[in-house]
Amino acid sequence: MNIELDKELINRCNNQSMYNRGSHIQDDANLEYKQFLEKYKDQKLNSSQLEILSKRKEQFKGLLTDVYNEYLRINAGFVPITVAGPANYPVDKMNKISNKMDKTINEIDDKIKKFYKNTDDMLNKAYSKDEILSKYRNGYNEPISSDDPLAKEKLEAKLEYLKEKHNSYKDFNKKARQSGTDQLPPYVLANSNQNIKSVEDRLKTLERMNNIENGGYYFDGGEVKFDKEDMRVKIFFDEKPDEKTRNDLKSHGYKWSPKNMAWQRKLTPDAIYMTKNLFKDIGSLEIKLVADYTKTM
Repeated sequence: MNIELDKELINRCNNQSMYNRGSHIQDDANLEYKQFLEKYKDQKLNSSQLEILSKRKEQFKGLLTDVYNEYLRINAGFVPITVAGPANYPVDKMNKISNKMDKTINEIDDKIKKFYKNTDDMLNKAYSKDEILSKYRNGYNEPISSDDPLAKEKLEAKLEYLKEKHNSYKDFNKKARQSGTDQLPPYVLANSNQNIKSVEDRLKTLERMNNIENGGYYFDGGEVKFDKEDMRVKIFFDEKPDEKTRNDLKSHGYKWSPKNMAWQRKLTPDAIYMTKNLFKDIGSLEIKLVADYTKTM
């Protein structure tokens, strides 16, 4: 279960410190691995997820071994003034090593966070459709993206949970009134109603999105495309737009995409309405060809 770090580097760090710095780094690595195992040990996982987790455990052990051995190597070059003594102490050199130590530990933290995120993403993708919807019916509150293929079903499952929870609040208040005990504070039901309405509104928006067809139109100087596959409104210009136009696009949530050579934002009914107000239709896609999209914006 422990992480096996370089013993020679551990001993060098210990010998060059007053508090066994190398052993503490070894303890930190072991603690990180233990926390990883603890995080996932009680989760109910299917066979695919268990296989993924088994591989991720070994990969995480390898990651910790590499990054903490590197951290040990840097630490092994640092000798504090309390150990070396002030005479001829190389202040500048030790400051550089100290700064590198700080930078390295921050990089280790970032790598560990990224590993956790990737692990969670891999496990979530390995749930079956029924397992995913069951989680939302039981209160799972992970955000639901509108371009998720299961967005509608996830929202419906979430709405089912919220309505059941709301009814339990009402039942509680009814029993409290009958027994003369305290009811729930008014804000509990108010917040519950608002959560239900929010999900219902999202479902209505998705329904409107489903009725949008792929397509677009031409405006004077370019083309607008509504791309349901990428879930983006894309604006292509014949020539680089002027500064005012670029600022207008940015103020309305558009960003330049070098990959698509277009200004784009998420496809929503509001985005379509706003875009049509900014760029007026001047003709059919079938009868006009827009110029070169490859110019640098």
